[in-house]
Amino acid sequence: MQVEELSKKMALVHVLRRTALNRERERLGQKLIPVPLMAYVLEHPGCTQGEIADFLYISAASVAASCKRLEQEGLLERRVDPVNRRKNQLFVTEAGASLTRDKRAMLDRVNERTFEGIEEADLSVFSRVLDQMMDNLGGRDLSPNQVFGSLMEADKRKEKK
Repeated sequence: MQVEELSKKMALVHVLRRTALNRERERLGQKLIPVPLMAYVLEHPGCTQGEIADFLYISAASVAASCKRLEQEGLLERRVDPVNRRKNQLFVTEAGASLTRDKRAMLDRVNERTFEGIEEADLSVFSRVLDQMMDNLGGRDLSPNQVFGSLMEADKRKEKK
């Protein structure tokens, strides 16, 4: 199979997956939120916008715009750092945490559907191929958890408290 044809198929799978996620979101009547950003703040309460931008490899302006919108929607809260009053800390509200967990569950359902019927051995080969592609593009040092957040860990830490 030609590399160009594989690239087109990868792009098509990406579009189909995004479409499935949007349909599921609309079906559930959920807001569109930046889950990786919300997940990072859940995992790092009191973090700053700069820390989010650095971790997610996105611009500070993009983080600022997203945080402003999330704050207006009551999903994120900004508090002045008691030690450095020039710095703001970010916290996810209960409504934001609930919505983020719902989004994570929705993503898990779409992921299950995406890989349904594929044998474990094929998934292992596919994983190795993706690792090689990331190496080729210089992105091997990025972990999926870094890019997409690990809500499970945040939930586990919250349960321990």
